Amino acid sequence: MFAAPTGHEADRSANNVAEDVESNVEDEISCEVDQDGAPTEADIMTVTAELVFNEMPSHLLYISDDYETMTLIDRETLVDLFRPELIRVCKDLVSKDELPDVVRRNLRYAVLSHRWLGVGEPTFQEMSVKRNHQPTRPGLIKLHNFCQKAREYGCRLAWSDTCCIDKRSSAELDEAIRAMFKWYRNAEICIVFLADSSSISDFSEEVWFQRGWTLQELLAPPRIKFYDRHWDELSHSRNDKEDHTMLEALSRVTGISRQNLLYFSPGLVDVREKMIWASKRRTTRIEDIAYSLIGILNISLSVAYGEGERAFRRLMEAIMQACREWQILAWAGPHSPFQASIPRSPLAYCAFDKASVNLLLPDRYITDRPSKLGDPFFTMTKRGLELEVILVEMMLQQPVPRQPGVTEKKTQAIRLISDSASFHDVTARCDITFLPFSQWAVAIVNYQADESGKRGGIGKLKPTNDYLCFVLGSSIHSAYGGWQKVETQKIVTIRTKREVYQQVTTVWL
Repeated sequence: MFAAPTGHEADRSANNVAEDVESNVEDEISCEVDQDGAPTEADIMTVTAELVFNEMPSHLLYISDDYETMTLIDRETLVDLFRPELIRVCKDLVSKDELPDVVRRNLRYAVLSHRWLGVGEPTFQEMSVKRNHQPTRPGLIKLHNFCQKAREYGCRLAWSDTCCIDKRSSAELDEAIRAMFKWYRNAEICIVFLADSSSISDFSEEVWFQRGWTLQELLAPPRIKFYDRHWDELSHSRNDKEDHTMLEALSRVTGISRQNLLYFSPGLVDVREKMIWASKRRTTRIEDIAYSLIGILNISLSVAYGEGERAFRRLMEAIMQACREWQILAWAGPHSPFQASIPRSPLAYCAFDKASVNLLLPDRYITDRPSKLGDPFFTMTKRGLELEVILVEMMLQQPVPRQPGVTEKKTQAIRLISDSASFHDVTARCDITFLPFSQWAVAIVNYQADESGKRGGIGKLKPTNDYLCFVLGSSIHSAYGGWQKVETQKIVTIRTKREVYQQVTTVWL
């Protein structure tokens, strides 16, 4: 059964839960005297409050010893609830230096990762009312089974996104989305319920691997355990990230390396690779395409449901303000309706062919990092993306005439020819709306920059390398009389016939 107070004000319910905890511990022992470096009661409660209010979810389920009663509690109630136990354990067993680790061990919690049901999931409001809930419908049965597994891992606290977030509070929802990666990382165990699987061989059809939010739920936890549709274990390991067979299966279905599955670190490193992971997943709300990447990329982004595709544009703008990797510019296909230099979605990072995939292989560009490829100081401005490139003006070869009776297409294959004897021709398939441009060029992105580190330097190109480039067009109608990025179906590359040294040019796209 389930019983839950509405919050800190529900004294009677909190007291009942406190009695349950105190039945397992001795009476509170005063520790006002600091002897031999032992913590005082003030020390203990300060460390506890810092952990609870900064590192743990805003609401958690407290699970009774019989696994039957799950009580929804807020942070204040949690601190009061565990106060007697923490004072006893910390006073008698630890010095001040050991205090944070001991408090964390006593406040272990489990998190649930799952695919939401269409209807019937328990809600925050439902779990907050003072009445009993028999686990009869599927959503409550799932929650009951999760809490039982949590207790088997030694956790008296549990968190589920269905019922532990007050979605009526915009502040709490905003915090949950921003902090969710941290909450999963700090959990003792992440319990994954795969509703479509009976064995590892079913992973290719498992919807859990196709959802946007579950990407961070896979990467963040250091300890994870997968259960099948019947709540049976899918391996014999306590931690599936330590199981060789499971790691191989996870890497195969997600395209994520074992190294990243085991030791993933959030941040703006290898952003393009993370976008490719995200491109294989879908979200119900279009804004969640961006919001589900906040923790993975470790950036700050406000939450504003209703903004639609603007969310991904804001995410990309935040990335470009801090990221220094030229690979983040290697995308093709539809651009954002609000900014031509920003992709519409992570799918744009999958638009590569054989030539460009070799260029973008991690092993290739890691060895080139010391040579300072491209402009590391690209940034978003009111005029668009400001970027230093090697600019090569080209001529458009007349497109092949359309055959009579052929269905009208929105794209056209083009060939760009350089006046210079240093460059090979460039071919691309682009949107036909760009063909009326009067001037054409390519902007080479990942040239070898000089060592001066100054703006407006000299870029170097080698004839043995493929280089990422943008196709640019210009006409009297172009904004600021400048260049405009042409939308191409695939990432475009260019080669030189000889070694080239050329002054870089600043463009705004």
